[in-house]
Amino acid sequence: MNPSQAYRDRAREAGVPEHAIDLALSLVLPQTELSPSNRDGGAPVGRYGGLPSLPEGVEWDNGLDLVATVDCAALPPDGCHLPLPREGHLLFFTDRTDPDCQTSRQVSDSVVYVPAGTPTTERALPEDGSALPVIEPRPLYARVVPSLPTSADDAVLSDPETARLYEEYRLEDHGHRTVEWEDGIILGGYAYSPQDPPIMDSSPEDEKGGWVLLAQAQLDMPEDPGIVACPFWIIQRDELRARNFAAAEMVMWSYH
Repeated sequence: MNPSQAYRDRAREAGVPEHAIDLALSLVLPQTELSPSNRDGGAPVGRYGGLPSLPEGVEWDNGLDLVATVDCAALPPDGCHLPLPREGHLLFFTDRTDPDCQTSRQVSDSVVYVPAGTPTTERALPEDGSALPVIEPRPLYARVVPSLPTSADDAVLSDPETARLYEEYRLEDHGHRTVEWEDGIILGGYAYSPQDPPIMDSSPEDEKGGWVLLAQAQLDMPEDPGIVACPFWIIQRDELRARNFAAAEMVMWSYH
């Protein structure tokens, strides 16, 4: 069944009026879920984990682990509302040693863009054993899914009437989507966070374009069993259009 129709049917059964259902569905964004599951068939669009392949002159901070390498040319063309590159590769890095970090860290190498045709070499871990083992590499396959905001998202809070309807009819509760976090990464859409979303006080109408969610993931912390880290990579719209991924920030939250 079409996801929008499935949402509408569940909301109707819960007694939600049509105008509130229409409002919720108008806020839905496309989101690309990358996971090792190839349920829909197709070729790989990237790799989870492994060692990074980087151009000459691009430094790799061994304190940041490679989470995923994404082949932009292989992504579904309608899979994201963001102006992502249509070629080249995006590499996403995070810190698996600091689960309690709950602030933005503006590091120029948390997201690296490698233009198509750029020569690269695979980097190696330092021989002194100071770095964590690499995340086990797995192929990633794309699935386009609908993304619905929570009641704490800017898309809801920016309008009092939208916020009121969202709260009154619990509009976020009728999505029933199960996110596949294991060995994967999600591009675009809204944040799925154990706390409030990491992007606050911004909107598409902001002078500088506002902050948008580029990607998010969840992964275990090797040195802290039982703790799950939630890295969010965010960037301002203008910087994304300019392909200035050095301006991206990583927000790391965690939960037990």
